[in-house]
Order: sequence, then structure tokens, then C-alpha cells
Amino acid sequence: MSKYLKSKSGRKCQLSGKKAIKGWRYSFLRSHFNPTSKRRFEVNLQTVSTFDENGTPTKIKVAASTIKRCPEIRLGIENFVKRKNKKRPKGKQKRELLESLGLLNS
Repeated sequence: MSKYLKSKSGRKCQLSGKKAIKGWRYSFLRSHFNPTSKRRFEVNLQTVSTFDENGTPTKIKVAASTIKRCPEIRLGIENFVKRKNKKRPKGKQKRELLESLGLLNS
């Protein structure tokens, strides 16, 4: 098992850790006493076949938003972790990068 996979308990994304949250269900007719009840917003989990760091194929449950954000998850878990830890340049670093590429309009 990969060191990046979280526990397999419950309906929870094994990579990002997303899980269900609580919210309110509103009825169509809301009078002054607000007839509401509590409900759960579940995570859209999908089963994905991927490869761990040893190269063995594994099946994991991943949130659809995680797959959308990082489609190369199917190529391997290591790719997702590398992309997740990569930081984008900001401020002065971004300006210098754009100047070196000739994309900054001065």
C-alpha cells in the first residue's frame, strides 16, 4: 500500500481527504417558522485504477473534483503528490518569470 493513501474507512477521498458535510434542506414553502431539516452533502467518489510507487496497479476511491483537478492521477499516485506539492510563483517571482518569457507588457 502506498504511503500517500489515507485510511479506507467510510466515504472519504483517499487522496484529498474530502468527506461529507452537513447542511440544511429547505422546503418549497417557507413561512415565518422556516420548516427546515438537516441533511448531508455526500462526496462524489469514483473508483480509479492507478499505480502506486512500486508500479503495482491498485484501485482507490477518489473524489471527482480531485480527478478533474489532476487527470494524470490515473498514471500514478506519485504524479498527483508532485503536482499537489508544487507551488506557483507569486508577486516578484511571477513578474520576473513573465519578463524572461517576454509575456509582460511594460
